[in-house]
Amino acid sequence: MSPPAVSVVILSYNSAEFLPVCLEELGRSRGVELEVIVVDNNSRDDSEAIARAHPLVDKTIQTGGNLGYSGGNNVGWREASHPYLVFLNPDCCVTRDALRSLIRPLIDDPTIGITGAKLYYPHSRKIQHAGGIRHPNAMSEHHGAFQIDDGQWDEDADVDYVTGALIGIRREEMEALGGFDEEFHPAYYEESDLAVRMQRSGRRVRYVASSVGYHWESPGLELNSPRFVRTSYRSRMIWLVKNYSLAQLLFVFLPFEWRWFWGPFACGFRKPVIRSYVSGAVFAAKCALRLRRRPPNVRNRIPPP
Repeated sequence: MSPPAVSVVILSYNSAEFLPVCLEELGRSRGVELEVIVVDNNSRDDSEAIARAHPLVDKTIQTGGNLGYSGGNNVGWREASHPYLVFLNPDCCVTRDALRSLIRPLIDDPTIGITGAKLYYPHSRKIQHAGGIRHPNAMSEHHGAFQIDDGQWDEDADVDYVTGALIGIRREEMEALGGFDEEFHPAYYEESDLAVRMQRSGRRVRYVASSVGYHWESPGLELNSPRFVRTSYRSRMIWLVKNYSLAQLLFVFLPFEWRWFWGPFACGFRKPVIRSYVSGAVFAAKCALRLRRRPPNVRNRIPPP
């Protein structure tokens, strides 16, 4: 039996520091037939040259501008030749069996639509991601985050979403869903949005414990920096406008958001949160004024959390 054919899309933006190691570890993958596509979002460093010179890379695509996570990855997967897609961040290194494990549930179980990996912080056994949790106000967190791995996250499980640093999906379903929504520019919540659309289609999002990687996490957008906070909160509001009905916004989002906003977790971030409400209102107005351009899942809301 021939190994599954997998197209790996790596989106690079000023990733010269991480890309060589990412590709080196990817080249050690077992049990899959690889096609590697590197999409460069107009990097200012040597990322594109590194990708073009690397023997593992089948295609290098220069976008000519920073299309963000969604736009750049959409360029990449549309050039893919294989039936299974893996999206891999350049600051993420996979173990030898990570891709085989990530793809296996998609082969064995047609009810599974998206798979995600167990991710560690670099050079450690400290868990970064064992599946995603989405709260009623769309704030998110990762199962197992910051825990030392003692086997407590070794069981596969259905989850709300999986992080886009290492994610598997069938190509045919990516086509059916229309890819990542490029409204989430430059980043954040695009994988949660994809997960909602997949779940609405009747398929599950699955955390796969035997698929393991190490992720440096946001080297280009420092975690909790002003730009990170501004970008992530804006994307959160877009996600809410796309996926919640008016009743859900009033009776699910607002009560939870009120408690969260005045709680300790929002302390120090309240001004950018307020600004993000404006972004959400602008996006909602755009959806209302340009009905024909509304995202496809605006009409079909998700069930209440």
